Amino acid sequence: MNKNIALVTGASSGIGEALSRELIERGWSVIGVARSSDKLTNIQKELGNDFIPVVCDVSNKLDIKKTSKNISEQNLCPSIFFLNAGMAGEKVIENPKEFNLEMHEKIMAVNYFGVLAFVECWEKPCQENGGANFIVTSSVNAIFAAPTGSAYCASKAAISKAFESLSLTYFATNLKFSSIYTGPVATDGLKGNWPFTWKPEKMAKYMADFSTTGKSRGEPSLFYAVVCRLLRALPHRWTMKILKKM
Repeated sequence: MNKNIALVTGASSGIGEALSRELIERGWSVIGVARSSDKLTNIQKELGNDFIPVVCDVSNKLDIKKTSKNISEQNLCPSIFFLNAGMAGEKVIENPKEFNLEMHEKIMAVNYFGVLAFVECWEKPCQENGGANFIVTSSVNAIFAAPTGSAYCASKAAISKAFESLSLTYFATNLKFSSIYTGPVATDGLKGNWPFTWKPEKMAKYMADFSTTGKSRGEPSLFYAVVCRLLRALPHRWTMKILKKM
């Protein structure tokens, strides 16, 4: 099987699309996974046969199993998984006057269970094929939980801790697990005027470079790495004053 294959979820837009382009420029073939068939088809027309579009709903474990089986039956086995798809932006902003458990369930289905379903499907095939690196797109919100984002922050913290444990569990094997704690990225889902916002293309280059380091943790933005830890340590009244100015 070809070892030079990457699987990217959320490949139809934002970081996932930029990452697919970056990897193909570096000589990889990319299995681009997303829900939008039209967007994936348009990307393939531009990038050519090195981009392999695969329609899949990452919130549905059965769909992920079916999709993974179809990929394997084509004699394709990725050596890198960029598990990037996730619910973010306005879709995860909560109403401070009404707690909604259903929102937590929907977000966890994508940002947590949707990631681990790929691990479950590909653990054995990748071990038999020489190994693989599973890289999840986490967030600085896994470090500092911002207001009106309890579900999103919890999902990113949960998947980061899961990957931290998996990295140790599979230590000295041919499987690696890594988390990238991204700061704000200028995608359609980002709202507000945040300082030091990265473009998707810049993040894609960072992630592609990171995948070669063998590290289990990446924090692209020094600014947000420091600020998030500071906000978490401060009394709430000071934290909220700072957030209102950002």
